[in-house]
Amino acid sequence: MPAPILVTKLYPPPLRADLVKRQDLIERLSGGLNKKATLISAPAGFGKSTLVSDWLDQLCQLPSCGVAWLSLEQDDNDPTQFLTYLIAALARTPLLGDEFGKESRGLLESPQTVPVENVFIPLLNEIAESSGKIVLVLDDFHLIDSQEVLDTLTYTLEHLPPQLHLVLATRQDPQLPLGRLRAQGQLTELRAADLRFSNAEAADFLNRLMGLELSPKEIAELETRTEGWIAGLQLAAISMQGSGDVQGFIRSFRGSNRLVLDFLIEEVLARQEEGVQDFLLRTSILDRLTGPLCDALTGREDGRETLEGLYRGNLFIVPLDAERRWYRYHHLFAELLQGQLTATHSNLIEELHQKAARWFQENDHLPEAVLHTLAGNDIPTAVQLIEKGADIAIEKSNFRFILDSVDLLPEGALEKSPWLFIYHTWALLLTGQVEAANPNLQNLEWLLDYAGDQDESEQRKMLGYIAGLRVIHAGWVRDYENLTDYADQVRGYLPDNNWISAYCAMMMGGYFWGNGNLPEAIAAYREAVSAGKDSGNSMVAITSTGNLAHSFEMAGRLQQAVGLLQNAFELAQQDGRIMPVSGYIHVEYGRMLYELDKLDHAEQELREGIRLCRQMADGQAEKIGHLLVAKIKIAQGDHDGARESLEEGESAIGHSQVVYDLRGADFPQVWLWLKEGRLPALKDWLEINQPAPGEIPHFKTRLTLTMQARVMIALGRDNPQESYLKDASHLLEELYQMADENGWGSKVIEIRCLQALAASIEDGHDDRALEILEGALLLGEPEGFVRTFVNEGPPMAQLLYEALKREITPAYVQRLLAAFPPAEPDRDKTPKDQSGLVEPLSEREIEVLELMAAGLTYQGIAEQLFISPHTVKTHSRNIYAKLDVGNRTLAVGKARTLGILPPA
Repeated sequence: MPAPILVTKLYPPPLRADLVKRQDLIERLSGGLNKKATLISAPAGFGKSTLVSDWLDQLCQLPSCGVAWLSLEQDDNDPTQFLTYLIAALARTPLLGDEFGKESRGLLESPQTVPVENVFIPLLNEIAESSGKIVLVLDDFHLIDSQEVLDTLTYTLEHLPPQLHLVLATRQDPQLPLGRLRAQGQLTELRAADLRFSNAEAADFLNRLMGLELSPKEIAELETRTEGWIAGLQLAAISMQGSGDVQGFIRSFRGSNRLVLDFLIEEVLARQEEGVQDFLLRTSILDRLTGPLCDALTGREDGRETLEGLYRGNLFIVPLDAERRWYRYHHLFAELLQGQLTATHSNLIEELHQKAARWFQENDHLPEAVLHTLAGNDIPTAVQLIEKGADIAIEKSNFRFILDSVDLLPEGALEKSPWLFIYHTWALLLTGQVEAANPNLQNLEWLLDYAGDQDESEQRKMLGYIAGLRVIHAGWVRDYENLTDYADQVRGYLPDNNWISAYCAMMMGGYFWGNGNLPEAIAAYREAVSAGKDSGNSMVAITSTGNLAHSFEMAGRLQQAVGLLQNAFELAQQDGRIMPVSGYIHVEYGRMLYELDKLDHAEQELREGIRLCRQMADGQAEKIGHLLVAKIKIAQGDHDGARESLEEGESAIGHSQVVYDLRGADFPQVWLWLKEGRLPALKDWLEINQPAPGEIPHFKTRLTLTMQARVMIALGRDNPQESYLKDASHLLEELYQMADENGWGSKVIEIRCLQALAASIEDGHDDRALEILEGALLLGEPEGFVRTFVNEGPPMAQLLYEALKREITPAYVQRLLAAFPPAEPDRDKTPKDQSGLVEPLSEREIEVLELMAAGLTYQGIAEQLFISPHTVKTHSRNIYAKLDVGNRTLAVGKARTLGILPPA
């Protein structure tokens, strides 16, 4: 079931009858309705929300105008939650109605990841069909830092129908295309200079609303000292009410001075009843306030009534729901109250946090309970709470809860809780942080001593968990000699249906990858999936499913792998939510979609996987996602985008001494050099990356030497007198024997493609090359492999054209040729690359070919070039012969694929 909507986020702040009317600003806002967006950007306390709420109140009087409001929170950085609330806000608009966004809501509630465009297009279409103007306000937009949400808003702004106007109220400029909107005249902006109270507005506020009797000179002086800052004026006005020395107060006031702000708080607090002062200070530690929670901190029973009184008294408190059950202090006011609490009652702070922690714990808010317990310096209780949630957190792949909570503990606290020590080590290893886990793993003796003092049941459980840690670590560092012994220890200590036994099976799958035994790896991962499901641990079941799919793909069973992953998304749901561990599935699925040449869909899956892996704190999986995105960008010709993804991949995880499996994301930088023809860089890379297969003990890693062979072929094509091609052929033959004998079908296809390319250069003709290539085509066709062929570029395209001529898997070859990207347009007159032709085309023949591509007849070409039609026919025959085709359509198509002609 979808999470319930908190409707209070959809209401603008309630307006007071006695507010300062700012009609000039409201008219500016109304005057910008014909533009795409309005940006109201200013620091806290400048009246942004109040101004917009007043404006909307006036717009609501117009029958042709509808308004929608969404108060944003940190949790709205989740794209699904953001879109859900956005649809709910718009649905409240009478111009759209309750049925608005029904299709998009269904997509968001789907277990499958849906591209943002698929969700937004129906929404924008529905808005475009409405009559009138709809104003959508996103308040507190500065809380949004999610790139996915920012991308969503960018997409919205780029496709905004004229019926919709977007308003952003924020403390800082968002990362949106503001410059483009300004240049297009599509942005209205209000900033701090616009929002400051004028002298007239300050006089209206101070004298009429606050009941002060200040002279124009006093008002002007105070307005100057506050620089029109509304919150500062309000604080000053509250402080001056009842003051006997207004002139003295104004003279001493400095609006931007922290000491003066502290003084204002003291003056405000001093003028409240003692009970209210105490209430404000004691509750200032809370991000949100409700009556019972405040009662827990104050020891009173009037929390709700006091909050309502504060609201009526305009003491910087904001209601969060229509019933006014939950409130928050204005952020600046809360900070100032906290500073005053520290200055005057610092001895109460720990006790207050401990009381808040108990209330949150009793009301099932464990994360908040942990934070307040730590803030209250009650370390033993904090350890107990973290330990309480750690077991569930591991099962739900919420490793960040464990890692972040433990990071907040003081040094030495972890060693006082054996089980939390174990859970923390598990969290580190399951997120690939092997070096960080090493100190824990080297400090297990005290756990063994502790276990020895427990009863037999507790002892066996703890020893089983410790053995499980050693299994995971051995798998990471490829210590296969000891892995099987540790796995046997787990089986000896724990029952068969324990989730750690499932991890043992999964690590054994990696062991079989290491020795090349794919059938045994598949069997081990199947056992891990089954054991994970039987034990109720979705984390290991999902992770093993990803590894099982990867094994199928390595065996050349691409379609089976894809089907397995498609069915795995349902497994990744728990309590209506997508578990972060599903990031692994998204990354695996994205990689296979890439092989199938579904590049846009692949990128969407990878980016969702990256987001979830980041949420799970698995930097290594996040890095793999970024590197795979880089390969997509290379395939799309977006080399700058590829470099950006490479940088993001490196920043996802720091230097690691542990060798880990990149799952097909190996060497994206080398791919980029190959596409850019950077032969010196390739040569330098090869000189320091030329291990012999026998020097690499891990079988799966050994097969990544295909990249070295690919680089040798590229260098050999440019330097035929060198030994590159001969070395590549020897290496590929050795790799082929390994892959073929062990049933690694996808690598067989890749190796045969490279062998065909090498043979076409070495032999000077295509007979042997096509014989080799035919084997790859026969293996690739039933499973739909595409990028393995297409990534090899124009030389592979030329071989495929020859295969098509000889009717070798013609339907498959045509599908592959259609996937080759067109060459970049030849905007200058640099020579065409005709390395793929036995005899190059002359300059005149290229001119004739270009006019053929433009659709001109022989007569038309003749007139363009001032030659006879007979001469055009002669050039055409020569073109067909050199391209080895039979008509102009094939000639143009092949020339585009080889890069001789620009794209259509």
